Amino acid sequence: MNRIIALLTDFGLDDNYVGIMKGTILTINPNVLVIDITHSIEPGNIRQGAFILMTSINYFPDGTIFVAVVDPTVGSNRNALCVRAGNYYFAAPDNGILTYTLQHFKNPKIHIFSNEKYQLENPSRTFHGRDIFAPMAAYIAKNVDITEFGEELNETKIVKLPPLKCYYDGQGNLIGEVVHIDKFGNIVTSLSSRALGINLHNILKQDLKWKFEIGHTKIKNISTTYTDVNEGEFLAYIGSSGFLEIAIRNGNAAKTVGAYLGQLVCAKKVGIFEQFI
Repeated sequence: MNRIIALLTDFGLDDNYVGIMKGTILTINPNVLVIDITHSIEPGNIRQGAFILMTSINYFPDGTIFVAVVDPTVGSNRNALCVRAGNYYFAAPDNGILTYTLQHFKNPKIHIFSNEKYQLENPSRTFHGRDIFAPMAAYIAKNVDITEFGEELNETKIVKLPPLKCYYDGQGNLIGEVVHIDKFGNIVTSLSSRALGINLHNILKQDLKWKFEIGHTKIKNISTTYTDVNEGEFLAYIGSSGFLEIAIRNGNAAKTVGAYLGQLVCAKKVGIFEQFI
């Protein structure tokens, strides 16, 4: 079976950047399968890229090589990293994009990718996706040991993003943030089912324990799917990645509420008498 290289970038598909990365990989190693996770990360939004990477990796087979390039400081003195974590490999800039993924692995092996033998000649200062990260992935797929790429780096030395917001405020409200908005306008938050105390195997059609606020919009209860509400109504539900999402049935919730990445979301526990108001 051919090795899989999975790409995640903020490059979009209007330009030739993604195609050139794929061409570079296949020139070095034609015996790979290149898969796109997404190229629609908000430009320069490392935090969004880190969240999407974290929620994607479990659906790929062992041995997959992930190339995550959201790199607003490309060409600076930030390091390029090669990481082995569990049975996966990661090629990424040292800017925190691996933060939420690596917290799920014990003792990842991290190396700085400095060996020019495994890079394209005369690498551009502005396109490390092509000249550094794509070749790194292609050579990993050819079974080059990552120790050949450069010196080992302790995990404590790499850049870490702040944790995703999920905390109780002084009023006992659970506070999260918007971490992603999908093409349908569904708002993905950092509030996990675990933080909300929701058993996904035994969720009620309408869980009356919570109400949610984003901007001036308030939503009562947790639904299981879009058809729990009428067309055009808001709903809150646990999405496929295990995090709370806010949507409008057959509508665009993000546009309606003016949602943006990083916006705070409030979850309030509802008392027994409030459940029926």
